[in-house]
Amino acid sequence: MDELLGTLIPHLAGQFERGLPVLFSGAGLSLGANNISGEPVASGSEIRDALWKLCFPGKPLDQGSSLQHLFAHAQLRHRKELAELLLQVLSVDPDSLPEYYRTLFGMSWHRCYTLNIDDLEVATGRRYPLPRAIFPISATASLTPGLTSVDISQHLEVVHLNGTLQDIPDNVTFSPTQYAERLARPEPWYVSFVADLLSHSVVFIGTQLDEPPLWQHLELRKLRGGYGARELRPRSYLVTPALDVARQALLAEFNVFWVPMTAEQFITQILAQLEKPSIAGLQSLQRASAARQGSTRQIPEVSSLSRSPMQSSEFLLGQEPIWADLQSGRAIERESDAEIWEVISTALQKETRAILVVTGTAGSGKSTALMRLCLRLAAEGRGVAWIDRDSEFSPRDIRNSMRADGAPLILAVDDADLFGAELSHVVREVSSSKTQHFVLLGIRSGKVDRALDSTLLKGIPYYEIAIPHLTDADIGKLLDVLDRENRLGILKGKSRSDQEMMFRSQAGRQLLVAMIQATSGAPFKEKAIEEFGDLPPEGRHVYALVAVASAFRFKLAKEEILVASGDQTNASLNVLDQLIRRHVVTYIAGDNSVRARHRVIADLLLDELKKTGELRDVLDGLAFAFATKVGPNMRRSARAWRILRALLNHDFLARSIYPEAARNLYGNLESLLSWDSHYWLQRGSLEVEFGDAALAENFLNQARGLAPDDPFVQTEWGYLLFKKALDHPASIEAPALVEEATLLLEDLIGRTGVADSYPYHVLGSQGLSWVRRGIHVRSDKERFLARLVGILNEACARFPRAAELQQLLKDLTRESLILVTVDRNADVSSMELFPEKSPDTQN
Repeated sequence: MDELLGTLIPHLAGQFERGLPVLFSGAGLSLGANNISGEPVASGSEIRDALWKLCFPGKPLDQGSSLQHLFAHAQLRHRKELAELLLQVLSVDPDSLPEYYRTLFGMSWHRCYTLNIDDLEVATGRRYPLPRAIFPISATASLTPGLTSVDISQHLEVVHLNGTLQDIPDNVTFSPTQYAERLARPEPWYVSFVADLLSHSVVFIGTQLDEPPLWQHLELRKLRGGYGARELRPRSYLVTPALDVARQALLAEFNVFWVPMTAEQFITQILAQLEKPSIAGLQSLQRASAARQGSTRQIPEVSSLSRSPMQSSEFLLGQEPIWADLQSGRAIERESDAEIWEVISTALQKETRAILVVTGTAGSGKSTALMRLCLRLAAEGRGVAWIDRDSEFSPRDIRNSMRADGAPLILAVDDADLFGAELSHVVREVSSSKTQHFVLLGIRSGKVDRALDSTLLKGIPYYEIAIPHLTDADIGKLLDVLDRENRLGILKGKSRSDQEMMFRSQAGRQLLVAMIQATSGAPFKEKAIEEFGDLPPEGRHVYALVAVASAFRFKLAKEEILVASGDQTNASLNVLDQLIRRHVVTYIAGDNSVRARHRVIADLLLDELKKTGELRDVLDGLAFAFATKVGPNMRRSARAWRILRALLNHDFLARSIYPEAARNLYGNLESLLSWDSHYWLQRGSLEVEFGDAALAENFLNQARGLAPDDPFVQTEWGYLLFKKALDHPASIEAPALVEEATLLLEDLIGRTGVADSYPYHVLGSQGLSWVRRGIHVRSDKERFLARLVGILNEACARFPRAAELQQLLKDLTRESLILVTVDRNADVSSMELFPEKSPDTQN
């Protein structure tokens, strides 16, 4: 016991200092409390005895009758009496609670789970002042963790896995049918608990863990992972006076250690010693919350981010760049860097504001170039705010931060196209504020046109530089660095001329390809796919989850990987650990997350998963993991929302896993996301494109009901109206549907706040189809085509590099010319067939 406590106390102290431990409680925790009748809160056996008297009054107790069966009988025959009985025996009297409950619920728990239906924690909050308000959650009434997410610095979440007093009698779990129902369906809160068990230290109090739904999730996850596998689950503790040997051995498989104490003993003798680290943990949670939710969230400056110049990385083997790569010289200074510096230097001298866009193809080095530019500006003493794909700043956050007093005069955003149609608004508002700013953007070449709206940015000086391929001088510098860092690979020992030749001939002068292909001797794409294929099945799946998220430019926390994998075992943790140690994926220590070592590699693996058919399970897992994390009160710019929106995109799903699999994915998420308009929008959009118009109308109507003013919902509704008309062009309703759709889309296009080219495209493409299939009078065709051509001319002026709009305008113009040509030919034919009679021949 002394040996255990010698480990337990310092271990839990370190956990409480960071607000990490999880509390899991059972009936034994309530033994020190009385109910409103003045009796001890009823145990399971006492509730069984009371239910027997309710169901079979006057009959001797049948010891073989279970609590679950008696509850089911009372639920059918004595509903009112059952509810009154349970409320009476399980409602806690606050005045009966001893001081140690204040200690327990005052600790810096990450979250609490309980098997109990009683309101012990709520009564404690009424009896004692607690540092955080109690926030009870019913897992049976609120199936989605994201729906009940709160600020954990101000509230302590207590999740009742079997329901609360307010759920009596139908939404609590007592009866066999209730257990069967829960065992047959996904249980997000149990999944959440299992993920917490594998990523947090858990303290179990007052339970021996014999809950059937819980063991459904745990039983197949108890193996350590085979010989040689390391134990990666955090140490957890089961506090109970007695525990049989078999249960001890089973829990040891989860790295759970038995503490032979009562709840009162553990709280008064152990937790009471940890109140000081717990206070530090609560302060840490408050600081983190203030940083996330402050009215003006401060964007970090480059000078504060680039403070670890000696940090190691595998940048030379294809890992995404970090600041230390540039500071240590691993990332070479290229000839194109001088050009970028000259452009920005000139602009800073003559402009008060400007936009500089650094573009490049995948793996060309645009992120490294943007980072070097920012470091150089910071070295000159200029403040540079930095945002990248790992930042969680909404457009509103950026606007407020950059307009605040003392804000840096330069804002740099890498992977800026992640902000979609809102990017142009943000850039305009930042550049045009009272204190005008320079905005530096890193965007892939193929996404610049969609990301930036020339109409919104009109009047702001604009510069664009594309990152070229490696020059001969660049190759020479890169070889020097590879040699210095012992990363030459197969180039080691070759002459300098041979090394340079291999770069030029094999690498094609592309930076990322050069650092992998030329040094390994294997074609870049083949090497990336071979690396994936060589992994065992469990390794492939974990790597696939990380790669797909990285292809969307998101990293994954360990617990997210565990939930998404659906196989939350220590074996999975070992697989992930091996991928990290072998530099297959990159570990980010600051937030305990991982990503593919480069997004180009992630993109290659995403394509490979499409071909092999493995992508479907990966997307199902990721979508489920993040659907359980979002809620209506969560900021839409939050990371969980951003990745979920990307995963639910109907066009991506239809192209990647085909429509039927996409339908199944949406169907699996319905119970989790039925409250969300974006979910219904994407589900309806899939049916508009590939399915049933009636289903599409139903789904989109739900989206309209939840978000009637959303321009994306309105655009898709206009698309649906066109589709309905085109499906039955001869029907009497078709022209009215087309006119309604046209007016709706024209109204959207006319709104200054809508910076998306999609309404133009829908109106132009569907309008052209209507001209060809639904209008039969030539003059009507001409009028409608003229209307569309005028709108598309406006679109091409607003989005000058949007190739699909340019092509659509050409198609509409050609259709107009065909009408004119046919009309003229018809006139000529008429003259030839029916020539006018001359005056001489009229008689």
